[in-house]
Amino acid sequence: MRKFLLWLIFAIAVSSQFWGCGTYSRTETDVYTISEMDTTTTYSGRNAPGNRDNGIIYSSSRTVKADRNFIQRDSTVNREYPNFIRLGLFESIGLITGRANPAGTGMFGIFPDFNNLKTTYRGSSNRIFSGGIYRLGIGEWRLRWFRDAKDWTYGTTALEIIMPDALTENALASIAPLYVRKRFYLREQIPYIALTGALGIGYFPSQYLNLTASIDIGSIGGLNVRGYLGIAAGTNPRNSPQVLMSPQNDSTSTTTVFPYLGIGISFLDFLNRVPELDREWKDHEHSSWDVGLMQLSLINSGSRSIYKKDSSFTLLTGYILKLANAYVALPLLNYKLYAGTSLCELMVLGNKEWGMGILPLRMGYWQTVIADELSVEPFIEYNYYPSSYVNLGARLNLKVNDGINIGIIAGYASGSTFGGIGTELTNQLGNPGNFSRAYIGVTLGLFDRIFFKEQLRYFR
Repeated sequence: MRKFLLWLIFAIAVSSQFWGCGTYSRTETDVYTISEMDTTTTYSGRNAPGNRDNGIIYSSSRTVKADRNFIQRDSTVNREYPNFIRLGLFESIGLITGRANPAGTGMFGIFPDFNNLKTTYRGSSNRIFSGGIYRLGIGEWRLRWFRDAKDWTYGTTALEIIMPDALTENALASIAPLYVRKRFYLREQIPYIALTGALGIGYFPSQYLNLTASIDIGSIGGLNVRGYLGIAAGTNPRNSPQVLMSPQNDSTSTTTVFPYLGIGISFLDFLNRVPELDREWKDHEHSSWDVGLMQLSLINSGSRSIYKKDSSFTLLTGYILKLANAYVALPLLNYKLYAGTSLCELMVLGNKEWGMGILPLRMGYWQTVIADELSVEPFIEYNYYPSSYVNLGARLNLKVNDGINIGIIAGYASGSTFGGIGTELTNQLGNPGNFSRAYIGVTLGLFDRIFFKEQLRYFR
């Protein structure tokens, strides 16, 4: 575990330096000189005292006074634009490679048997998805090749892992691999559809080439799905982490070459076409009521608390943690009905009463209570793997700023968790089973942006 953390920290540090080649936003400044000219004219008549003989023409006593003012000042206008083609948090791809030791990662590569998530696992038979590709921290910027030909990009990821099967020594991994991509758009409206060709080069700790073609659908609410066809070839040096962690531990370099088919999904992964780079941030189109990195709810369900070993009363008994969520507006009920999901959800009602879901299915209704501030969302959510439970509830959201919100959540959850969950969580939360509990609590959204009606593209 310590080696893994060191590798991860090093990956983030190196990739952050690489990303200095291109930033996510650019600012253009216009300086104006504003000139204001104003003229004030005053008319007045002064009659001399005494009598006048009206038979004689006198000169007029009327006077005209003109005051002219001239003021100049400088004015500065800043405009913010996106400066990236693609910026994403996480992508996972389930691979079909036909290898002899399939890992069984499941659809999208994120539905594994959690009991087998260890380096000593050498695969099982009758598994369709042999391995996976995992990318953390994705960035792409415009590449102006061939006389500024459109839709060429260069990019990297903080960490990429290409796993053809369950054998650790065959996995290819690289910090900040270099990728060049070319997109051909079949649909230029949200959600975009594109055919993409890519060439990737990994150099540390593995050295490899990854040649791929894909069909991409997205981005909407930061969600994308992709179908892949590719071939990867590379080598792991004898001192690479994959070789050292292998159960064989023979400290010899390994070479692997394999073609693959893949089905992928990505979260908090945003895509801009080239014309959108010249559109100000405030004018960009949004499709979701809520898009965020994390939602944490501290709850009381009346169950035995996970925070105390005895059964005495405590205010909090558990929590609900959701990562990488998106609630996409549907063209029903004036777009207030939404469909959503998350990368994963962990619902802990109390000791031995908990469940976990990968890609839970969520339906809800979004109602604004106070414009730009307060909203409420009743919802129903179904989690099917590795736990099976239904969560029916409502959440009141108060927007603090564009990245933070707080609120109140209440609901009722019922289901079960049996097997296939691994030992890491059961050692901490207790061996799970059936549960049916009502709960209430407070919720906090971090890097979790709530949108309102006037911000969605459907109402512009």
